[in-house]
Amino acid sequence: MEKEKIDLRDLILMIKEHKQINTNVALEFDCVIETEDVKPLVKVINYAMNYINQLTDQPLHISLNATNRGITMSFMAFTVLADFPAISPKVSEALIPYNAELEQKGEPGKYAQLLINFKD
Repeated sequence: MEKEKIDLRDLILMIKEHKQINTNVALEFDCVIETEDVKPLVKVINYAMNYINQLTDQPLHISLNATNRGITMSFMAFTVLADFPAISPKVSEALIPYNAELEQKGEPGKYAQLLINFKD
């Protein structure tokens, strides 16, 4: 299969529009990756949005940033919940072909955040 360039900004906006979740976005331009199959990444983005959305009744904050080390996609929301559910190990496995890793951050009772870090 031939690799194609995927604009992560366009991908997030497409998923956001389809899901119709209350979100605030701050997405940089020119955040592009090459891949043979974008479907697993779409599933991971959906998972991240659903995961964070279940923890809050407030808008989801999505950001996309490019640095000299790679691209970071962030899904964050404020929450009053003290316990966060476990992340499925399948998510990290699905990110391997994209040279990306999932990182969970947050402070119980304050905010929850998932970061997807794409390495150059």
